[in-house]
Amino acid sequence: MYKQIAVFFISFFITTEVIAYEKISGNVIVDKDLGIYWQDDSAAGETSEDWEDSVDYCKKLKIGDLAGWRLPTFQELFSIVDYTKYKPAINSAFESVSNDRYWTQTPFATTDSRAWNINFGTGETYYSYKTTNQSVRCVKDIK
Repeated sequence: MYKQIAVFFISFFITTEVIAYEKISGNVIVDKDLGIYWQDDSAAGETSEDWEDSVDYCKKLKIGDLAGWRLPTFQELFSIVDYTKYKPAINSAFESVSNDRYWTQTPFATTDSRAWNINFGTGETYYSYKTTNQSVRCVKDIK
């Protein structure tokens, strides 16, 4: 009986990660918990821009019929970090990733010249000057 309970809990926690995310095309993942779409095309692993250009890149992004993208908040981007993984430290639902820092739209509290970012090689969080180039992964609210 204890084995059955253990198997249930292990399978529950393993499948929870997969259930929260669903790939709706080769380039878009639905995050059912946060109610957003995630960009997961090759550009999400290759695009590197300063913060202002990252904001513009997301605004102009169109994947299939989906437009109206934006940079994720710190909390949104942090939600896909997986600390059980390394290079990349990202949820296994995502295929396109760089082992570099990714921008968030969240400004660093003490100055508008910096914003938060997350390194998907390690899962570490940082704040950087907005003039530095970082990787870009956009999100879109599900309406």
